[in-house]
Amino acid sequence: MKRPKHEDAPGSESLLVEAQDTKPIRSRARKGGLSLLPTISLDVLFEIFGFLKPLDLLNLARTSKAFRNLLMRKSNAFIWRASRSLIPNLPECPSDLSEPQYACLAFDPHCYRTELSWNRFQHHLAVSSKILRAVSENPYKVRRFTEMIQTSQYEALSLRLNGLDCAEQTLVIEETKKAVRAIREVRHISLAGFKIVNDVALKHADACKAWLSGVNRARSDELHQIREGRKRIIKEWLETEGWKPEIDYHTWWKISKHRAIKDSRPLTARIWSRIRPILTEYMLEMRTIRMEETLYNSRRRILLQAWNDFLAEPASFPNTDVDVLPHVADVARFKPFDDIIKLPAHVVVERDTFLPAFVALPNLVRNWRRQVDQQLAAIITNGYPKEYAPVGDIRQLATSVFVCNACEQLFFWIDAVAHNCSLDFPRGSSKERNDSFKEQVARIAYYSLGSSPWSPKFRSSTVLAIHVIRSCCQDPRTATLTHMDSTSTPFYCFACHPDGKTVMHWRKGVCSAFLVSLLVSETFAARTQSLTQQSSFRS
Repeated sequence: MKRPKHEDAPGSESLLVEAQDTKPIRSRARKGGLSLLPTISLDVLFEIFGFLKPLDLLNLARTSKAFRNLLMRKSNAFIWRASRSLIPNLPECPSDLSEPQYACLAFDPHCYRTELSWNRFQHHLAVSSKILRAVSENPYKVRRFTEMIQTSQYEALSLRLNGLDCAEQTLVIEETKKAVRAIREVRHISLAGFKIVNDVALKHADACKAWLSGVNRARSDELHQIREGRKRIIKEWLETEGWKPEIDYHTWWKISKHRAIKDSRPLTARIWSRIRPILTEYMLEMRTIRMEETLYNSRRRILLQAWNDFLAEPASFPNTDVDVLPHVADVARFKPFDDIIKLPAHVVVERDTFLPAFVALPNLVRNWRRQVDQQLAAIITNGYPKEYAPVGDIRQLATSVFVCNACEQLFFWIDAVAHNCSLDFPRGSSKERNDSFKEQVARIAYYSLGSSPWSPKFRSSTVLAIHVIRSCCQDPRTATLTHMDSTSTPFYCFACHPDGKTVMHWRKGVCSAFLVSLLVSETFAARTQSLTQQSSFRS
């Protein structure tokens, strides 16, 4: 029984048409086009092959069996000779190679014998030339030596093979043995006749070397011309966009080192659309560096002089109600001062120009100190054990002890804020430093002011302070610096002075405990290293 036909709902046909219209139309690929080429007339195929280069013929011969049978047939060697004639100054095919073998050796970058991707042609020329010269000079010595080859580490025929891997050494050994077998086969030929054949091979190898050197030189010149043309176009565009002051200051030699400028690919519309934002961002960085070195540095030195004058006259210095003042490197980053430093170049900045900014200094310093305390509090909080939760103002607790990562000294809260290592620029080897744009700008400001903005370089030593405070019969959660100093509980360390004659203050005790822990850790590391070295020597 057939199902009854139902009429479509109104508007369903239009919806179907819209859905079909929105579906992307994909072109159908043409199949089997290349397989029809062997069916074309041979005269037409040979005419087409005459315009192909040897590497194109090699790739075409690997597409199908029909092309391979056609191109690899010995009677069709004229196709390869016609293709080879398209290569200027290429030497003729040697007698010991077929035309396809010669084309594969000269143009195919992949070596199917050693399964390596390298320049076979250049390596073949170097090895063959040395072997042939050695055979020509003393063939019997080569025969005696090659019969003893059983290892991969040797020097034969002035061929230094230490830099080759096993596959390449095997290739050299086979080439040497092939030359020796050739000597055995032509024993009946006089040595003079053999030298004639050898000289012909050497001349062909030298001609191939000269051709290869010319090809490499021509390719190098071509890439150089492309790079220079690309640089010239980019330089003209940069000067048109107003970046000439940066080019004159940094020199075009330095700017052209950017990877988007020194690339060897010709400029196209697609490449232009991609590198324009990159070049604009790069030139903005170059402009910032130029302004930092030529304009902002001199204004920072004026600020440094004004800051020193204010510090020398406390009466004229505004009341900030803080115990530690920031360094001038931090003051230069405050917004009122930074705005004056980065005024346009035509504005003259003098010492009195910074006076309005000093009016807002009290609030700026308070905000700076608040941020410093927050960073130090985060370090101390992370160093607390789980069972000890700080109670009260963490800045006043006796457990707030820091250790400098740079100088390995122990500090309490106030001393940590004023520690000099927090103002040093990060130093290290050139490989460890990150030469980013921000770090370059920070380094320029550092050399102009003699310091970098305050940055914590501490780790928490709360655990040691807890042990010392507990030995004084105090609660580490609530003990403050004032309370510990007022109680002044004396104690001594059994590890340093077992006799108990040396009595210490609790602050000195924290320092002593830190030094003992540091000494023990270094001694343990030294012993571990010495034991590791001994075990390695024994093994």
